[in-house]
Amino acid sequence: MDLGTRSIRSAGLGSGSIEVTLPASLRALQGLPCRIALRDGHRPEIALTPDLGPARAAFARLAALLDDALGLPPAPLGIADFTLSLHSHGAAAPRPRLAWADGLALVAPPPQAMDAVARTLRGLGQHAAGRLGLADTLAPGFGAALAWAVTGRVADAADQPACDIAAAALAEGGITGPAGPDGPANGFDPALWAQAAPRLRRLLALHQDWSTHPQHHAAYAEAWRRGVACELSGE
Repeated sequence: MDLGTRSIRSAGLGSGSIEVTLPASLRALQGLPCRIALRDGHRPEIALTPDLGPARAAFARLAALLDDALGLPPAPLGIADFTLSLHSHGAAAPRPRLAWADGLALVAPPPQAMDAVARTLRGLGQHAAGRLGLADTLAPGFGAALAWAVTGRVADAADQPACDIAAAALAEGGITGPAGPDGPANGFDPALWAQAAPRLRRLLALHQDWSTHPQHHAAYAEAWRRGVACELSGE
């Protein structure tokens, strides 16, 4: 990724200290220790490699909470199973995604931005769908609905149908939508996970049924489309 050209400036003659102003898109990396490597040759390059270990540990910690809530046996987080980027790139995709900026937000002390928690849970939930034996076509929606069930946030506007369908199915079973923390909170808070546990168990059962009987999910999806059409027409 080409982020443009910046000048190397001296912080004082003879001091050996130099600085480079990086693009604003890299602000999420502020304060991280970096490994510096000089690559010699016809076109010398200086490579800065930030230490993203804390973000990786935050992903693993959140994944462990999710595994426990879903009744999955503990397992190391296979970070290679995800598409990783510095910033989040919108809606869920066929391959689960995580953003380093969200992981760094989880490292920060509370209060944390729950949108970052929701986006991370969406990717982790989508990945967990495979371990749970859910249909591949349902995995992105499962991740989106799971993130909503824990945080009360819809990770991306494109996730709204999956979250609405999940909310309607939960309501039929007498389970109301999540209250969700009002503003920033702590994604690792045991109280948050205890509150979400009944919804997560029911969501899993629903997606297991929909994987076996896709016509059941199709009926909810059709009802959602009819509801949206009625709203748009004002009926």
